[in-house]
Amino acid sequence: MAPRWPFDSKTEQPPSTLDGTIPQTRVPDDIQWLHVLEDPSSIHEDEDEDDKDDLPQGFSLELAKQAGFQNHGVVPETEEDLKKAEEVLSKELANLSMNEHEEAMFDVVGFRHIKEEDDTFLNTKLAELDQRLHKISGGRTRAYEAACQLNPEYVQGKTFRLAFLRTQRFDAKKAATAIISHFHIKRKVFANYEPGFLAREMKFTDLSPDAREIVEAGYLQVSPSNDAAGRAVLFYATFLKRYKTVESLKQAIWYFMSCRSRNENVQQSGEVIVVYSGGEPEKMDIPVFLTQMRRAFASDIQAIHVCQTTMTMRFFLATLKLFLDNFTRFRLQAHSGTREEVDFGLRTYGINMDDCPVKPDNTLDTTFHNKWLEAQKQYEENISSPAILVPRRFDVLFGRSKRCMQHPGTMRCQLLVEMNFEEYEGEGKVERNLIAEKVVRIIHESGGRFLKWEGDSTTGAWKEVDHDVARAKVTHFFRGFRERKQKRQKQVNMSAPKRGIDSGNKTDMNASTSLPAKVLDSSAFYKKMRAGGMDGSNAESVETESIET
Repeated sequence: MAPRWPFDSKTEQPPSTLDGTIPQTRVPDDIQWLHVLEDPSSIHEDEDEDDKDDLPQGFSLELAKQAGFQNHGVVPETEEDLKKAEEVLSKELANLSMNEHEEAMFDVVGFRHIKEEDDTFLNTKLAELDQRLHKISGGRTRAYEAACQLNPEYVQGKTFRLAFLRTQRFDAKKAATAIISHFHIKRKVFANYEPGFLAREMKFTDLSPDAREIVEAGYLQVSPSNDAAGRAVLFYATFLKRYKTVESLKQAIWYFMSCRSRNENVQQSGEVIVVYSGGEPEKMDIPVFLTQMRRAFASDIQAIHVCQTTMTMRFFLATLKLFLDNFTRFRLQAHSGTREEVDFGLRTYGINMDDCPVKPDNTLDTTFHNKWLEAQKQYEENISSPAILVPRRFDVLFGRSKRCMQHPGTMRCQLLVEMNFEEYEGEGKVERNLIAEKVVRIIHESGGRFLKWEGDSTTGAWKEVDHDVARAKVTHFFRGFRERKQKRQKQVNMSAPKRGIDSGNKTDMNASTSLPAKVLDSSAFYKKMRAGGMDGSNAESVETESIET
């Protein structure tokens, strides 16, 4: 029997008793969700009382109380407890409205309509966001107000605010709340930093040595490919995570999410996270932490996939879902089994597991991560513009490799060429250039780019080509399609005469169809069925549907 994966080489399963119970497992204080970001000891005395929340934003005690778990630091102890928790969760799912249910399902699988951003729409939403920010008051706004005084160009700038509007799906009220939470939590995570740090973008050099080590280790990585819906994919290997202090972990994750939030494609399309757990609850702090990050960053985390195996982890996830809000709990997906079973489950959600940095032997491949981190450092030091390492969904890639040819954007461009081929062939040179221009315009209007790889496989990156090169690429696609079409026609012409000269088969060839008599008789038989033979019953007619792409 294949080993369950990932697993602890020393103890594959937690100790259990004959009656099916497991020892009571309490999440250590240093990573209980009460302490992940909202440590009560870090709240300043001058803040309002309503700032001292019992639970961090995104958590609720309502369902946990229904299941009988009011102490949110304790995992259920028996199978009966687990069954009770799962029953409560099932009822809550059934109580969702149709719209809420569809929204959660569409987020997990990646069906999401991206709003068109014309100037009128954006200016209206930015003005609405400004009004919402002025209406918010209380202790949580003090960090935001301080940031506005320190660097109003950054805090009130269009780029910063538009990022939050996109990730909150242009809900101005939610975007305003997220901006307030961003500065409120940032002040706590970096309490010992100089005041000006609050109101500027974070750099790698701002991190403590321990936090830098966490980032460089690659326990949290960006996949070199998006999922089938065009969303960025993050991999987090909690079972390999090592950190000296919780503060260092907070700073490392904050930096990583800061880098992600300045990516425009991430803002518009969202992200999914794949968490590889280590089988013990104390290593499962990432869903809690990312719940906070989702509400404090310009990053739309639409689904969290947790790969887990042990009974302890199963109990812990059930408890975690009880304390999450509805938005998060139904976007948390669990996968268990062997490595092959886990990979298959993730592939069904459109995640390319060929690019997973977590290897079957529980080691990490940091090749792409090192390249990504170096690109962030160069951008932060103004050495270069942001490097393009992960193409967007509709980007057209130059190159003959399998990855380039099978990229969704490249295949879409080939389809556009095929759709316009007949018109292209019937025109002169000037008109052909106009048709190629039309294809380029369609790609650009949908957010796509024409990208060419520059440099070697280790230090290189994608670079967007100019308009003339893009048009030449489309023209090349037209020529390639013509050559393939001519080649196919030649093969058909060469094989056609061979069908009728096989002396071993008696074939009454029809001049117009070149089909054997047996096939023609079969065709006549089905015509008779349509007319109403076969025991006097009328057979349903079968119509061929024309599909317009």
